[in-house]
Amino acid sequence: MSSKRIATRYAKSVLDLAEEQGKLPAIKADFEQLKEAFKNRDLYLMARSPIIKADQKMDVFRAIFEGKIDALTLTFIEVLTHKGRENILPEVVEAFFDQYRQKMGILSVTMTTAVPADEAILASAKAKILSSGISATQVDIQNIVNPDILGGFQLEYDGKVYDASVATHLRNLKQNLRK
Repeated sequence: MSSKRIATRYAKSVLDLAEEQGKLPAIKADFEQLKEAFKNRDLYLMARSPIIKADQKMDVFRAIFEGKIDALTLTFIEVLTHKGRENILPEVVEAFFDQYRQKMGILSVTMTTAVPADEAILASAKAKILSSGISATQVDIQNIVNPDILGGFQLEYDGKVYDASVATHLRNLKQNLRK
């Protein structure tokens, strides 16, 4: 079984348990801390390392997170470590957020622009996406700046891309003129 599939199952388990115990907001906050912590290359590599023993990894996790995260989250990390699955903890964190957004009806959108988009543009994009008939109650837009698109924007969500960039229009125009 692939690690992504295993991570998805563990993420679903912790999400369901958190919801059942009424701790979903606290557990989400804990997973945000974990996500931020795994941006540290050393912690990420330590978690993924087959050389470092599980009990040593758990000691590091306790030293970093004990008293800072809910007991449920720390117990979850202990269970993963005990089962020898601590190496997929970063994937479990990502899968948790995917499932959380799905459960809450939040559509995650990446908007690429040539210059940083201001709040008015992002709010307008959110409103248009919500009114477009996509089944989401909320939209979470992440703005990425890529000067190579020259102008316009690219929207990416659910594996789909809507490209309204100047660079693409110029490329299409060039191809049409060559024909």
